[in-house]
Order: sequence, then structure tokens, then C-alpha cells
Amino acid sequence: MKTDSSTLSEILKLHAQYVKEVEFSGIKPLSIEIYKTNSNNFVRWIQDEFSPGSKRKKEILS
Repeated sequence: MKTDSSTLSEILKLHAQYVKEVEFSGIKPLSIEIYKTNSNNFVRWIQDEFSPGSKRKKEILS
């Protein structure tokens, strides 16, 4: 994990709020999914559950 559990807890709470705002923002469905996916990846990165470009790196090695 890239931060302490207290900070992570606050990030998760704020991320949930962010997702709700995105969902009710009135933007197009595809844009909503992009906003949600990218922010979720950031949260996963903080939790050491995601590495940017990792899928792409696996494809290159294959």
C-alpha cells in the first residue's frame, strides 16, 4: 500500500462520492465509464493492486 490505512479510508470515501457525482453529472455513458475506470485504477494503484501499463507489458512479452 502506498499510504497509511487512515488516509486510504478517506480516499475510498471520497472516491465513492466522486463516482456518485460522475454518475449524476449528465455526461455521456461512455464518458462516465472512462471517469470511473480511471479513478478506480488510481485507487487500486494506491492499494498496490494495479500497475499502469501492466496489461500492455504482458501483451508485448507474449
